[in-house]
Amino acid sequence: MPGRAAGLVLGSAQWGGSYGIANASGVPDDAELRRIVLRAATGGVRGIDTARAYGASESRIGALGALARRFEITTKLAPDATPDAAGAREVRERSEASLAASRAALGVERFDALLLHRGAQRHAAGGTAWELLRRERRAGRIDVIGVSALDPEEAWAALDDREVERIQVAASLLDQRLARGGFFERARLAGKQVQVRSVFLQGVAFLDPDALPPHLALLRDVLRRVAGWAAARSLATSDAFLLFARSLGAPLVVGFERAAQLEACLAAWQRPLPSARDCAALCALVPELPRQVLEPFRWPERAR
Repeated sequence: MPGRAAGLVLGSAQWGGSYGIANASGVPDDAELRRIVLRAATGGVRGIDTARAYGASESRIGALGALARRFEITTKLAPDATPDAAGAREVRERSEASLAASRAALGVERFDALLLHRGAQRHAAGGTAWELLRRERRAGRIDVIGVSALDPEEAWAALDDREVERIQVAASLLDQRLARGGFFERARLAGKQVQVRSVFLQGVAFLDPDALPPHLALLRDVLRRVAGWAAARSLATSDAFLLFARSLGAPLVVGFERAAQLEACLAAWQRPLPSARDCAALCALVPELPRQVLEPFRWPERAR
């Protein structure tokens, strides 16, 4: 049986809608979802990541009852809680409604962690939504507050913000912008909690390079080189992505729509990390890449 995977967090975007470029099976049914969460619990996974924006994800987690309460649950403020040009009163009311809806869906009174869905919400309407989170934390209704950063600029801004406790960032073998800039070392020195999402770039790591859609054609040669590195070590290409992400030293948010995918990840988790020299060689296979391929919100909408 695979050992403990305390550094793994279950991503739940797939549980509320068809998410991921390599998702061929769609949203898991209730039985499959329960299998995923049960296997995560026995495998040592300690967290679940969700959001008000992830469709029915929160309510499906809430329906798991005591099983879900075995995990630390992180959720996020609704993106539409802070519309452009809205005043403080509207933002406050929308933010309060978002928190109330999340509490009802998850079946909790206290949040383990509540993040702004985007860094831009931090200063919306003079910081109204953020002040609400601070007030809720002081009242004991939220344990940890923070920011889910849309891009590296938001991640660095959150790192420099003394009031932010947890930062969720996108990083992968293909997207080494934060790693190359020393973000993770600085976050550790600052005592910030960091979680890493988009470890497989929404499933790109599982695609055949020759089958990549046109908007990701620039990644074909890179993926072939990574596949060669992995094959020389009897690994799958996706294993190389996981090894790189684990080397960042932060919990990884990884989503699964089937229990078999989680099982494979737990097995891969037990492989030893490559040596520093081997890891450097792997990282060097990936050049700096443009935002258009690294940031899924920039992809054509049908491809997200």
